[in-house]
Amino acid sequence: MGKVGLTKIDTKGRIVIPKDIRERMGIKPGEEFLITEIDGDTIIIKRFDVKKMLEKMIKNAKRLDLDELPKETEKEGNRVAKELYGL
Repeated sequence: MGKVGLTKIDTKGRIVIPKDIRERMGIKPGEEFLITEIDGDTIIIKRFDVKKMLEKMIKNAKRLDLDELPKETEKEGNRVAKELYGL
């Protein structure tokens, strides 16, 4: 498990990630993070790179066979319906 740090939230709702953690992880000003609420007392903060996400989506889209898309969509829809609703 990683290092634990203690921080406070300021009056504008900002949380400072402790300097030693920022340095160890190479976190730079301006980076974006995704915050997910787990329960009433727990959140997860994950580094989120929009540019990398879009590049991955474009790369995956280039491999997409548009002729097979309707068939694959129906197959996935049927799988989800069966899993969720027993259909």
